[in-house]
Amino acid sequence: PELRNRLQVLGQLQDKYEELQQGFFQEAEQLERRFMPLFEKEHERRSTLVHKGVFQRGAPKTPPVKDFWKTVMLSHPTIGQLLNKKDLKILEYLRDVKSSLLPNNIKGFKLTFQFEPNPYMVDTELVKAYVMQEKVSMGQNILKEIKSLPERVSWKAMQDPAIMTVKRKYKNGTETRDLTVGQSFFNLFSPLSLDPLPPGTELTAQEIETRQVIEREIQFDLDVGFVFKDDLIPHAFKYFAAGRERMSQPTPSLKAP
Repeated sequence: PELRNRLQVLGQLQDKYEELQQGFFQEAEQLERRFMPLFEKEHERRSTLVHKGVFQRGAPKTPPVKDFWKTVMLSHPTIGQLLNKKDLKILEYLRDVKSSLLPNNIKGFKLTFQFEPNPYMVDTELVKAYVMQEKVSMGQNILKEIKSLPERVSWKAMQDPAIMTVKRKYKNGTETRDLTVGQSFFNLFSPLSLDPLPPGTELTAQEIETRQVIEREIQFDLDVGFVFKDDLIPHAFKYFAAGRERMSQPTPSLKAP
């Protein structure tokens, strides 16, 4: 009985802690909503300087910064690993990346990728919205759903960066070209969802494995979203400067033995 009573008290303490934590997250979200317009204003000033070469009226005009977001994304240790050669060509047309909280007090945020008209994609704006559940669990925000607008990127003919041509040569001198789907940053803009299972649903081992793969991909998508929101966008210049410094360093030459 004594142990049972202690466990009951510990459970009550845990409930109280989670109640306090829920209040903390709610107030933190309201604080973020108060400061977000200020952050957005600074990001707009940065965007103006990058693309128009002017900071404010009366200031000395400077030339636009070339390949700003391409350099920023390539320099980031997480995002840079997602980029293939064709992604880099497309990112030369990336004009701006913005983060904002969802309207109407909906919990979550969205990322907006704005492109100049280009020879690769029909769309010039891609949006990803990460909608979170109202309550936190174990101190973590829980994803409710991910929305993309448009649902799929509209690529111009033969310009999808995830579609790659694999050449195969045979001993008889013949050669074939096969199309395959490879890694691309833009794979993150493909629809990805997992329907909840009714109680008592039994799955095969293959179905369980498939759901686990999708769950990992959804979690990775969310992690990338937070990387953009909390790190890459607010600290874009830091990654840009690091990328420029790395590109300016001479490539070491190899001496013959």
